[in-house]
Amino acid sequence: MMDFKEFTARAEQDIREALESASPGIGVAINQVEKLQGESYTGLTVTPAEQNVGMNLNLNQLYGQMERGESYDSVISRAVDQAEHFISDVPRFNVAELSSYETAKELLFVDVVGTKVNAEMLSRVPHTELEDISMVYRMQVEQLTDGAATVLITNDLMNRMGVTKEQLHEDALANSQIVRPATMRSMAEVMAEMMGMPPEMVPMGEPMMYVVSTTEASHGAAAAFYPDFMDQAAKELGGNFFILPSSVHEMLFLPDNGNMKSAELKDMVTSINADVVSPEDRLTDSVYHYDAAERIFELGESWEARAAEKEQTRSVLSELADKKQIVGDRPKTEHHKAKQQPEL
Repeated sequence: MMDFKEFTARAEQDIREALESASPGIGVAINQVEKLQGESYTGLTVTPAEQNVGMNLNLNQLYGQMERGESYDSVISRAVDQAEHFISDVPRFNVAELSSYETAKELLFVDVVGTKVNAEMLSRVPHTELEDISMVYRMQVEQLTDGAATVLITNDLMNRMGVTKEQLHEDALANSQIVRPATMRSMAEVMAEMMGMPPEMVPMGEPMMYVVSTTEASHGAAAAFYPDFMDQAAKELGGNFFILPSSVHEMLFLPDNGNMKSAELKDMVTSINADVVSPEDRLTDSVYHYDAAERIFELGESWEARAAEKEQTRSVLSELADKKQIVGDRPKTEHHKAKQQPEL
């Protein structure tokens, strides 16, 4: 079997020839594509003639399909089909116009990724850290039949727009609520919809878990951080709650009934991430907590440490109050000065 270098050179030539017959002047070039979520790859960029928007075919992914036993011809045929579909549905916008912040800010929305796994890429991207999650900023430039065409805001693009990170953050959060409204549904509702049943027919344990995302459903975990969203959720859930990062697409809110430990929940999240969630969709293995009274979002273990400290402080104060009460309840005794004895 050919190695990756040979595959790359041959794939570039064969895909170019297949596309040029139907789309004269098309651009085909090999590039290193840097992505968040640790999914950078060698790509074959296909750009239609007289267009400034292209698509990337993941050559590492295509080579992997061949390594698993698929024929070279079958892999390339499917790649050509994907490229032709893109050409017929290419988003029509001018990339240069997006350097104008007045144009860009109407397209902004927020996305979240894990900070640790994306550390290198985040050094080139404006972001806001929320414990070990980082909020990044994107523009939704066009809605396609099979998804949305989006552009990640880099430090370079932000500087060309002439905007600060603080302003970008504020505008992206505000606009997200317009272009990607948040949703919160009980797990029973979600499961019922999947199975085509009434929600009341789906048996669920207590406390009830809630799924938080956006109407887009894709990359909807950021909805949890929309302004005042957690406060509204706390009212709905009756107080404090845990936040489980299901994926970059959704969060799970679980009412804190006082019987759950963050370590147990973290083990569950870690296991599901390893067994079910694809690497590009994973957020973190952490578990978070929202303190409704103090309006604090934090790691689950930080909440437990803070709660234990508060309980210890209450115990000390209670003990002091009891001692003060005991002293106050003692009967008062009169003290008489001893009579001065005459000197002899």
